[in-house]
Amino acid sequence: MSTGYAQDAAVMPAIVSSTASPEIETMIDTPAFLNSATDSQRKEYIELEGNPNLTMEMKQKALTNWALRCGNPVNGLYTMYMAEKQTLQEQEDQRMSVIVAQLSPEAQQADKHVRGITSNLNQTKKEMDTNVAKQLKKLPKKVYYELTFATQ
Repeated sequence: MSTGYAQDAAVMPAIVSSTASPEIETMIDTPAFLNSATDSQRKEYIELEGNPNLTMEMKQKALTNWALRCGNPVNGLYTMYMAEKQTLQEQEDQRMSVIVAQLSPEAQQADKHVRGITSNLNQTKKEMDTNVAKQLKKLPKKVYYELTFATQ
């Protein structure tokens, strides 16, 4: 998960690729795998993706199983999409690590706590956002501002 704290406590910002990737044109455009899906397959995907009661781990497994049930070309395109999404997330995590390494020890520790929360997939998105917000509220203002401004 991204730790760009200023984007609403831990809501992952929309990732927009500057290169024209065939798998992820942007996270805003409809992914190719959904364009290849039938109406009923798209409906099922949207229901799974939008289910607030699923933990992030359960959602990942459910979406992977959905893609497998759809078969190709949806499954192949979904697999490519997820691989590209993972690569972009890893790049963002590396970028954030470089930034955080330059902060005070207190801000680095706060970042470690927040990353611990955001890496826990056994919670719903709402639970994660709530837990991150609680963690950020505990911080001294100086550390909070240092962390949020540095990671924008």
